[in-house]
This record gives sequence, C-alpha cells and structure tokens, in this order.
Amino acid sequence: MDKLKGLKPDRVFYYFEEISKIPRCSYEERKISNYLKSMGEKLGLETIQDEMMNIIIRKPASKGYENSSGVIIQGHMDMVCEKEEGSTHNFQKDPIDLIVEGDFIKADKTTLGADNGIALAMGLAILEDESLEHPSLELLVTTAEEIGMDGALGLSDSVLRGKRLFNVDSEEEGILTTGSAGGELVDVRLPAKHEDVDNLVEFSIEVRGLLGGHSGMEIDKGRLNAHKILTKVLRQLKDEVNYYLVSFKGGNKDNSIPRTSIAHVAVKEDEIKEFKERLEKLKEEIIQENKEEEKDICIEEKEKGKVSEVLSKSTRDNLLELLNDIPTGVYTRLKEDNSIVESSSNLAIVNLDKEKFVIQTSTRSSNPDVLLDLRKEITDAAKNHNAEYNISNEYPEWEFREKSELRDTAIRVYKEVTGKEMETTVIHAGLESGVFAKKYPDIDIISFGPNMKDVHTPEEKLSISSAARTFEYLKALLKALK
Repeated sequence: MDKLKGLKPDRVFYYFEEISKIPRCSYEERKISNYLKSMGEKLGLETIQDEMMNIIIRKPASKGYENSSGVIIQGHMDMVCEKEEGSTHNFQKDPIDLIVEGDFIKADKTTLGADNGIALAMGLAILEDESLEHPSLELLVTTAEEIGMDGALGLSDSVLRGKRLFNVDSEEEGILTTGSAGGELVDVRLPAKHEDVDNLVEFSIEVRGLLGGHSGMEIDKGRLNAHKILTKVLRQLKDEVNYYLVSFKGGNKDNSIPRTSIAHVAVKEDEIKEFKERLEKLKEEIIQENKEEEKDICIEEKEKGKVSEVLSKSTRDNLLELLNDIPTGVYTRLKEDNSIVESSSNLAIVNLDKEKFVIQTSTRSSNPDVLLDLRKEITDAAKNHNAEYNISNEYPEWEFREKSELRDTAIRVYKEVTGKEMETTVIHAGLESGVFAKKYPDIDIISFGPNMKDVHTPEEKLSISSAARTFEYLKALLKALK
C-alpha cells in the first residue's frame, strides 16, 4: 500500500498502515492479536497473549528509570466496521483503503479504524525505539472494546505490573480525560405474529443519509436516530391509511447512532394511490422539520411487487408504540454543569428474527442510580408491550479521582511541550479505564489522544499533525515520570 509513506513520525504511520492491512472487526481479532504478538517477540520483549486474545508486551526501564513506577500504554485492537451504501469492501478480508487529504487520513467509503489503531501504532513505535527515556513499560492491547469491553473485562486482575496507565483512546488533542460513563445493553424481544393476506403490494420505506456517529461522543449534538424517524412516519401513516407491516430493520452497532432504517409495508391494490399521496406529504413534512440538523436526510419509497405474508396489526402496533416509548438521545445532564451529559440512551438496532423483533438499546451514565432509572424506563416499556428483555454488556463508570499525581504531571508536561494549558474533562463515552480502575484500584489513570472526527462512521478522519504532536507529548510524559 505505502499510502502513508513520508508522513511523520514515520514509524507511527508505518505501523498504522500495517495495522490497517489486517481485518479487525470486533470478535474477529485473532489476526491482529497474532500480529501484535509476533511484533513483541520480534523485538525480543516479554509478550503475553491471554485467553481473551489480549496482548501485553513488556519493555524494561531505560537507564536511570529502574526504580520508577511502571507505565501501561493501553488501547484496543478492534474497530467499528461501517461502510457507505454501495461499498464493496469486505471487512473480513480486505485491508482498509487509506486516503490522505491534506492534514487528514480517512478511508475509502469505510470507517478508518484510527479508533483505536493509532494507539497500537504509537505503542509499537515506543517499544522499538531504544533512544527513549522511560520507566518500565507495558503495552496493553485489548479485544472487543467496541462491543462491550470483553477483553478488558476478561483481563486477569493480577497480570499488570505498572502503577500508571495511559489510555490512548480519546479523540480531542489537548483535553485530558479523567473520568467516563458506565453503561449496558438492554436487549428487548417482541413476539411477532404473521398472517396471510391476498392482493397486497409491497413497498419499502427507507430513512437514510443521516450523520450518525458515536453514541457517546456525538449523542449531545442533536443527530437524528433513523429508527425514530421511521417510527414517526409509520405511526402517523397508520392513523390515516390502511397498511400492513412486513418488516422493520436497521442498525448494526450498539455504539453507533443509526444512520439508516428500512421498513417493508403492504397495501391493497385499490388503496395504493391514497397510500402514496399521504406518504409523500409525510416525507416532505419530516424532511422540512429536520433539514437544519440533517441536511442530507432522505426518506425513499419503492414498490417491490406482490406479497402475501404480513405481520398482524397487533404486532405492528405493539412494535411501533414500543419503539416510540424507548428513550433515545440525552436523558439527563449534570446539575452542576448543564453542558455535560450525565446519561443517554441509543436505540441502536432493530431486526426481525423469524418469530420475534430484536431491539437493542445502549445506555450510558456517569451516575449508577440514573442508569438504573433509565433501564427501568426501557424495561417498563417492554413489559407494557408484552416483550421480554435482557441486560448485558455492562461496564463500570470511571470515577474522577480527587488526587492524581499522574494527572498533575500530565498537565504540567503538556504546558512545557506546547505552551498551552491542558483542559480536563469527564466524558460521556465509556472507556476501558473504568474496568481497569475496578480491577486495579491502585493504578493512576489518564486518557488522551489525537484529534479525530466522525468516528464510527465512514467519514472518520485522523489528523496527521495532531497525531504527531500527541506522540511527542507521549514521549515527553514518559521521560518526565522518573
């Protein structure tokens, strides 16, 4: 490929390109895990690959740092695999097709994987550089972070030796993250009853063109949820024209705000004209209502031919009312600072699986009690519509630490390196730092990273200059921890 040849720091971007050649969707990390293992062994360093496919590579302290507390540089090896409509990219075998545009690296019609491939690239570049000054190091790379932090949750609570951890999984340069939300996945299953009806014509109704984005980092930006828009269309439509629902589907990642959603409906032949007229009016109304927030929003209807099997009217109504009742977007904000999201919900995935609809909602909160309130609202909605539910993929919040020597040093070094003050924040997205803080309460943790945009979407971009500055800061911070 050599698309990044000539970019500085050269070894960071060399490794980023090598990593980009290896398919690494969540739960499909064996190849990237084996690559990292081989790199650690090639460098002659102690390398551990655990049963979760997590990787730990240890590098001894440089001269003069032998008595300093060890440092863990941490990132995750999996990536969110999203692509544009019409893309032929196969995430199971194709390398990410990298594109350089000015100061940014992006991918051709797919997610880039800078979240969190840049951490791996920086970590490997640090490990191979014998000229650096640093305490003993552990590069910790986890699996399945994007799905539910499975790798971090499955990590032994006695394997790490370092007492200071850098989570290089933040997305805004100059901001030091010192806390994050916890969360869980609420899985609702609604029974689906079918019936046979004659003389029906099938139509698809698709919502697409939405911005989407990370369900933690972008949830406060007012981005529309495709499932909610489609639900609104179908609920209003059923009050005015007669139609049957055939299917409803959309979303494939619980931590991505869904950009597309599609339903198939069935209409009697002699009622098609009325159906199309009312749908057209509804489409125009909804697009006009939301065009300022989502300038590319599109609601498209297509005729698909004859159909005989449909969902019962009671199933249709139950589904639409359930989807309407499930909260999505910002749920609460901090009382102390209304600009900070405290809790949120993302109606992420809707799918018809033979006898049932599967509806997955990702919830987050920095307050465990509020998270329980949010869970109750969703599960109450499930009960009200005769659906079952299950709670999974729970991960803990990372609580702000009142006293942190590492945080103080990180802020001081940033000022020395850049001449600028470093901001600190507690973010609404979930970070593996919360898991490590629970497993290793004595470890001092911070999180930082370079500028990235539109992660978890095919518009994802990584700033080249910001990655270079962040790498220099990382090296300076390691040197300062003597």
